[in-house]
Amino acid sequence: MSRMKSNGFTLVEVLVAMFTFALLAALVAGFAVYYFQSYNFSFEENQQIGIAQSGLTTMIREIREARLADNGAYPIEQALDNSFTFFADVTNDNRSDRVRYFLNGNELQKGVTEPTVVPVTYPSANEQIKTVVTNLDMAGTPIFTYYNGEWPADTVNNPLAVGSRLLNTRYVDVKLRIDIESNIGAQALNLSGGVSIRSLKNNL
Repeated sequence: MSRMKSNGFTLVEVLVAMFTFALLAALVAGFAVYYFQSYNFSFEENQQIGIAQSGLTTMIREIREARLADNGAYPIEQALDNSFTFFADVTNDNRSDRVRYFLNGNELQKGVTEPTVVPVTYPSANEQIKTVVTNLDMAGTPIFTYYNGEWPADTVNNPLAVGSRLLNTRYVDVKLRIDIESNIGAQALNLSGGVSIRSLKNNL
């Protein structure tokens, strides 16, 4: 009488199958984690780029429109490497506001102080501050660089030294270096723009 063949799996076959399944599951899970991390980073990067580009565009437009303050003060109040203060109508009320762009930690912030009624003043306590760009890492590079009206022909006196910026600045170069995920080795993004101050142009 012949013996019937067993259709079951041996213990070794079961263990091999379980190991193979666990290995495939781990590979799939690892790929899924990598994919979602990459997707999240790309989404955050695109979002930050859009915000930074919008902020830079607004800043360039406002600097271009710098003008005398309502109390007669010169259009530029302060011109430092990482802080620029000027007067322009950014609230669209036909009055010159005091506008201050400055680096605070890893954020570019904007402060706006509206003028009071006569006698006109710009109380610092009234300054409204908001964050324009985050995740900045300038790596020692200044946000603002200043040039006189003879630039680029004049390479001797440009960029302007701190002491000559207030009265001689006619052109402002702006650079933003955004480092979203330095911990994963992502490359920093560099944005830049330049603008001539319309009210101070030499050929007016």
